[in-house]
Amino acid sequence: MTDDKILDVLTDIRNWIKAGTYSAVRKTLEAALPDKKTRAAYQMFDGTATIEQVRAACKMSPNSLVALTQRCTSVGLMGVTGDKKRARLFDLNDFGLLKNGEKAAALDEK
Repeated sequence: MTDDKILDVLTDIRNWIKAGTYSAVRKTLEAALPDKKTRAAYQMFDGTATIEQVRAACKMSPNSLVALTQRCTSVGLMGVTGDKKRARLFDLNDFGLLKNGEKAAALDEK
């Protein structure tokens, strides 16, 4: 099998998985991120922001933010990069969880 054919098959598999899990992922995101503040914090964790940067931008206590990252990691919504920074696995815009005009100031500062 050629590399192009393998890529086509993998792309097709990815698309089916995305379609089949969309609602489950959205429900998990909604449960783990119940308000604008937690959603803004989650969205900022793109693998480059530090916990301190997110904490200051979102005006969250260190304990609340650590609890959020632990919860998101344990349910499979967040991972850790090679340099020990948190990285979200999903973009909230893809799930309609950041509404137009409702972007948190923390996201605009980044």
